[in-house]
Amino acid sequence: MKGSQLSKKIAVIGGGGLMGHTLVLQALLGGADEVVLMSRHRESVDHGLTLVTDGPFGLRRAAQRKKLTEEQVEDLLGRVILTTDYAEAVTDSTVIIESVPEEIEVKHTVFSEIEKHCAPETLIASNTSSIMIGELAAHAAIPQRFIGTHWFYPAHVMKLVEIAVADHTSATSVERTQTLLKEWGKVPIVVADRPGFFMTRFINGFVAEAIRLVEDGVARVEDIDTMTKLGLGWPMGLFELMDSTGSFDSWFHAQQYLQETLGDRYAVPPLARKVFLSGFLGNPALKPQSKGGWRDYFHQSL
Repeated sequence: MKGSQLSKKIAVIGGGGLMGHTLVLQALLGGADEVVLMSRHRESVDHGLTLVTDGPFGLRRAAQRKKLTEEQVEDLLGRVILTTDYAEAVTDSTVIIESVPEEIEVKHTVFSEIEKHCAPETLIASNTSSIMIGELAAHAAIPQRFIGTHWFYPAHVMKLVEIAVADHTSATSVERTQTLLKEWGKVPIVVADRPGFFMTRFINGFVAEAIRLVEDGVARVEDIDTMTKLGLGWPMGLFELMDSTGSFDSWFHAQQYLQETLGDRYAVPPLARKVFLSGFLGNPALKPQSKGGWRDYFHQSL
């Protein structure tokens, strides 16, 4: 399970989060010698380790399914470094993957801290689903090493990774990113550095229209989920997917950014804003601060 020199030490900033912990799993299963799970708060770090170890996609679940041995689980867990400190997280890291909330100011702060401590040759990849890499790296000391890697949940299972290449991103950074992703068994596809890239603009349109149809009284949340599964053959409905993965807040922030950059074609539906501000962000087991998902919101409103 040893990887290449490129995956010697992988730091996941925001590794305690929903997507972040599956990026930690990907780096571990991809053969990284060391994987840093870094979040700003100790509670988030501890929560991330719990998910990596015993979560729905955790290593012990893999052992129960005979995908890993107990010895392999212990070896992988022994490679995890837990920290809330940027210097400890990124010093000597070969690749840094940022996976913090989809808010520009938050990401700018993270990148500023990262560049204070990492080596000049370190590759810095953002898991943003919507924000342009050129905008995120606008104040970077070495913008050539910044690149977008838009993963899909769970990161260690889903094959696709969108690679967003900004005007300043070097060819070397693109090549190194593609090499690492292919080593990890992924299918990297390069897209232009535009708001939302391809997948977010495509998927967010479906979600926004489904929310508007609930808002207009055309169909209930449960019925829309049933119709998308039975009529389109999808394994999960749109609302079911957001609820079970705790991804509604990511959708909301991305949609806000798309509206700001591309106009009202991507407007956030009023109902979406109401549910978000009421604190219903999805599965509380994955998002401890959440009151529940879309079904919970409407059941509470009855």
